[in-house]
Amino acid sequence: MNLTKFYHILEKTIFYLTLFLFIFIPLYPKFPLLSIPGTYVAVRLEDVLIALAIILWTGYIGIKKAWSFFAKDNIGRAFLLFFSIGGLSLFSAIFLTHSVEPHLGILHLLRRMEFMLLLPIVATIFTTKKRLILVLVILFLTTFAVNIYGLGQQYLDLPVISTTNSEFAKGLILRLTPGARLNSTFAGHYDLAVFLASALVVFTALFFAASRVWKILILAISALSLFILVLTAARVSFIAAFIGILFALIFSKKKKYLILIFISLALVLLYPSQLRDRLKGSVTVNLLNLGQRYEGRNLNQQLESKLNIPTLPYKMASRSALATPFASAEAGLPVDITPGEPINEVDLAVYRSFQIRLNIEWPRAVNAFLKNPFLGTGYASLGIATDNDFLRSLGEVGILGTAAFFLILLSIWKKIYQGIRNEDKLIRYFCAGTLALIGVFLLNGLFIDVFEASKIASLFWMILGLNLGILNLKK
Repeated sequence: MNLTKFYHILEKTIFYLTLFLFIFIPLYPKFPLLSIPGTYVAVRLEDVLIALAIILWTGYIGIKKAWSFFAKDNIGRAFLLFFSIGGLSLFSAIFLTHSVEPHLGILHLLRRMEFMLLLPIVATIFTTKKRLILVLVILFLTTFAVNIYGLGQQYLDLPVISTTNSEFAKGLILRLTPGARLNSTFAGHYDLAVFLASALVVFTALFFAASRVWKILILAISALSLFILVLTAARVSFIAAFIGILFALIFSKKKKYLILIFISLALVLLYPSQLRDRLKGSVTVNLLNLGQRYEGRNLNQQLESKLNIPTLPYKMASRSALATPFASAEAGLPVDITPGEPINEVDLAVYRSFQIRLNIEWPRAVNAFLKNPFLGTGYASLGIATDNDFLRSLGEVGILGTAAFFLILLSIWKKIYQGIRNEDKLIRYFCAGTLALIGVFLLNGLFIDVFEASKIASLFWMILGLNLGILNLKK
């Protein structure tokens, strides 16, 4: 076998493997393959497949001697800078600040490299319009499958695989309880919501490049995706989807459709749902500090209500309201309610969600940043979640790492933005949808660690790579 033939076979192998990843990553549940001591983040089958793709791609560009992505391309050089700062931050965390367990820090660094290296792999291999169309059809069918499985969970009691806590992350087969939010094939409702929001903004732009039949199909799958998104009750992703669709229309130069989006938004918010109640609670409870609060049934509990952080654990005999008839299941209140918290169940969930971020997770990230402003305290030093990707980045890799990450996104944005003037209609509208997709992820990053969520982060970098690859279109 000569080198040219081997090179062709290797290219085809990477193509089909990567194409399979576009299907496998969103559809295969997060069953653990190998547990990691000290964390419930596990190695999964998708990690093995992505690692195989990276190894094959490294050999591919080595044979081709095509290292220009890292040597000459601004995006590639930004990648190298980001990885280098991440490695330096990890070295500092292990040997200077002693703020991470070495194996966890290395794991988290490798995970970020794993997700992000999918971009150059896809950009190198998917450089024809035929391949672009093939991926878009696969993504459309995959989104349909995700939605159908979500409906099955809601109405047919199909299994749920979740990683929302250490026990669930062992791969337990669960079922949705009444009032629970959909996961579909993802590991949590937030991940599913980000995926659906991303699909909606990309489909919005592609609608204008599609034939009449595909327009009908896109409208149908978009309506279904919106319905499933409402069932997730994910407020941030819903808002991000709405804003992302507006930007997709603006980038597509279809501003006359903006009024339809506002009408659709009003109809969704008028429909009684957990999403509507949570959005209302976010405004009334967290922003306006309204709503009836539990005051306690004795002096100690009433004094507790004056604390700034009533949800934090604190030793007091009357801390739990479980024993009081006022705060009990029979009284219509959550049994674990504490003084100062809203008595409405939905408002209580909204309140606690924000208080955990405001008083625990975000200050922890800020303190890590202040400890080492330039390099942070290393990957994995903030635990599993910070629920703000930008504060997490500042805490883990400091100003230098965060600036390098935004340099990557800025370089990608500039190149894709040039594509919205492309002569090819499909490429032009796909670029518009991808730009809106970046906005969706940035907005979600304000309240979710979206760039660390394996399924959606992998797909994010792959779609960006697909767009960059098609801009280097081979006839």
